[in-house]
Amino acid sequence: MNEEDLTKRNDEPGIPRVLEDFLDAPTVEAKRKILEERSDEIDDRTLLNIELSLDIVGKDGATKDDRIGYVMYYLRTRGRFETTRLR
Repeated sequence: MNEEDLTKRNDEPGIPRVLEDFLDAPTVEAKRKILEERSDEIDDRTLLNIELSLDIVGKDGATKDDRIGYVMYYLRTRGRFETTRLR
């Protein structure tokens, strides 16, 4: 990860831009799109933060690709149950 991938907004140096974009994404589909398009920017620490933000417990010994795949599966499943209608 290079310096261009890090943002310094709000005096918080060291937050990867991909993590910030993922957390700010308004929908599950937007989050999935970020993971699909920018998976090469995600390191283990960023992936751990993504998993924690979704309350996902990663498996010990799983590869980065397996973990990203599980997050994608989780988001697809969650997207099926999220609706835009008001309750």
